[in-house]
Amino acid sequence: MSTTRNPEELVTEHVTDEEIVRTVRRLLDAEERHDRLSERVDALRHARTAHELAERDRAGEAMAEAAERLLVDSCHALHALGLRAAARAVEVVAEDEGITVPDPD
Repeated sequence: MSTTRNPEELVTEHVTDEEIVRTVRRLLDAEERHDRLSERVDALRHARTAHELAERDRAGEAMAEAAERLLVDSCHALHALGLRAAARAVEVVAEDEGITVPDPD
């Protein structure tokens, strides 16, 4: 008796290709936003003026918020796609960072 299950049996609802693409694009957009903010923080690493320091702080805070949002959104997206083990792995990473992943709305 085989314990291997068909992956389609693990998903409670059928997910369309369009839903997968939409989900991945949304996550890619969020990751690109985080990367842009990270680049801005790096560019201001040697800030000297009060204006540059304030801009670096704002960009750093926005980057941290974007990273948190990306973890939460990734967890929710993986769950929605039926990838529960992967969603749980992302949730563990979030928890290690002190981030609670709320139930999706």
